[in-house]
Amino acid sequence: MLLMDIASLRRRIEQLISTDSSVFSPAIQDSGFSCVRCGWCCRENFKIRITPDILRPSNAISIFPGDIRRIIKGTGLARDEIDQPDIYSCLSDGDNIYAIGWILRRNDAGDCVFYMNGACTIYEWRPMICRCYPFFMGEHGVDVMRCEGLGNKMTRESAVDTGKLLKRYEIKKLQSYIGIIRQIGDTLKPANLCQLQKDFSGNVLVCDGEATINIDIDLKSE
Repeated sequence: MLLMDIASLRRRIEQLISTDSSVFSPAIQDSGFSCVRCGWCCRENFKIRITPDILRPSNAISIFPGDIRRIIKGTGLARDEIDQPDIYSCLSDGDNIYAIGWILRRNDAGDCVFYMNGACTIYEWRPMICRCYPFFMGEHGVDVMRCEGLGNKMTRESAVDTGKLLKRYEIKKLQSYIGIIRQIGDTLKPANLCQLQKDFSGNVLVCDGEATINIDIDLKSE
């Protein structure tokens, strides 16, 4: 996102809108994916090096405001029981610290707080990114991530439905990027990217494409 401008994001959205989602289904069906509730995507299995100074947990799951609203409606939980600012994708302009969106809250063990006793407790209301996993849009088509549920049998109908969902997710993600770029403006530069320190305590502005929310964070107490 940090290397894209609004014009290029719009072009990508237009390209996706004009692409029939059925073109994604062969790669999806060939993967043989069938969710076995293994929890691989819910647990922290490794870290992803974003920059020399930023290590992002594999299960720091980015979520949309709409995902949060759906979980609240389905579970009755308070918002602060569901999400937290994306502390691994922050920016500083010298005066303010901005977090780029939200991630699902994680527990002290590093797992998603909704992964309990070997199962997802919000499976019915899980975020779009979780519904699409292990599939993501790559530069040249569908990328398939590691998952214990690969190599089984997948029906064509299921693959087509997943392709439609993946297309919707990618468009939603790009639209969200556009909103965040408008919110943050010139601050949104790769050189400004940072991760909050483990002992951070202070104010953060969370920009999620819909709103900018002022929130106090005390990582020392979490």
